[in-house]
Amino acid sequence: MRLKNVFKVLGVVAALTLVGCGGQKEAETTVAETTTVAETTKEETTTSAETTKAESMGDGSGINVFAAASLKGAMEEIITEYNKANPDVKINLNTDSSGKLQTQIEEGFACDIFFSAGKKQMEKLKEGGFIKEGTDADLLHNKLCIVAPKESDTKVTGIANIKDAKSISIGETTVPAGAYAREALSKSYPDLGISKESTGAQLQEKLGLEVIENSNVTKTLLSVVEGFGEVGFVYITDTYGKDDVKIIEKVDESLTGKITYPIARVNNDEADDKISAEADKFYDYLKSEDAKKVFEKYLYE
Repeated sequence: MRLKNVFKVLGVVAALTLVGCGGQKEAETTVAETTTVAETTKEETTTSAETTKAESMGDGSGINVFAAASLKGAMEEIITEYNKANPDVKINLNTDSSGKLQTQIEEGFACDIFFSAGKKQMEKLKEGGFIKEGTDADLLHNKLCIVAPKESDTKVTGIANIKDAKSISIGETTVPAGAYAREALSKSYPDLGISKESTGAQLQEKLGLEVIENSNVTKTLLSVVEGFGEVGFVYITDTYGKDDVKIIEKVDESLTGKITYPIARVNNDEADDKISAEADKFYDYLKSEDAKKVFEKYLYE
C-alpha cells in the first residue's frame, strides 16, 4: 500500500473517533490495521534499500570494476576481448560519475578496480586507505569539448561566446567533466566569480542562461541529443561513434588543465584469494598494449 493510502486510512480513523463510544471498537480495529500497514511498508522499504545496495555491490564470484561513465564503451569492448582468452573469469562493470563511485567505495561497496576520470577522487580514496599501496597509476588522458545536436543552428562557436546559448548542459560539481567545464568557464570569464564549486543555480545567475545539471557525463550528452541543452560540455571520447552530435570546439587544455584518468586496485575484504588474483591479472591487462589500442580507438590519449 502506498503512503498516500495510509494517510487516507488515518483520516478515516480520526472521523470514526468523533462518532463516540459506539464506533470505538471499529476505530481501534482500523488503527491496528493502519499500524500493520505502516510497519509492513517500512519493512518493504528497508528490504528494498538493502537489496539495492547488495545488487550495487556486485557479485562476490566475479571481479568488480568501478569505472567512470565515459569509459563504458571502451571497457565493455575490452572485457569482451579479455573473456575470449579467459572465458571463466566473470567481470562485473559498474559505471557512473567518478564522485559517485568514490562514495560507493567509501560506503563499503565491494570493488576490486577503480578507474576514475579525475585524480581528486583517487586521492581521496588513497587518503582513506581504500587503495592498495603502489597500484595507482595515471593511465589515460582525455579532452573536454563543447557539443550540440548535429542539425543544430546554435550561434555558439566555442566557450568564448557560450553566453549566446539559451541553455547549456553540464555535469554536477562532483562529476569530473563538470568540474573541468567550470574551470574552463572560470578562466574564460574571470569577472563572473565562477569556481569548481559553483552550483547549477549559481552558474545560471552568473552566465544569464538556463543551466541543466547532470549526475554523469553520459547523461549530459544525452540531454544535448534530446534537445534539453542547446550545447553541452562532454569529453571528446563521448562523441565516438555518435552521429547525432557535432563538436563545436575542443576546449584548450590551458583552460581545463590536463585531464587524467588514474586506475588502481582497491582493498576488497570480500574477495577471496582466487578473485583477488584474477583482479590483479585484469588490472595488468588494462595497462597492456592490447587494451591501449582499444582506448585509442575510443579517442583516449
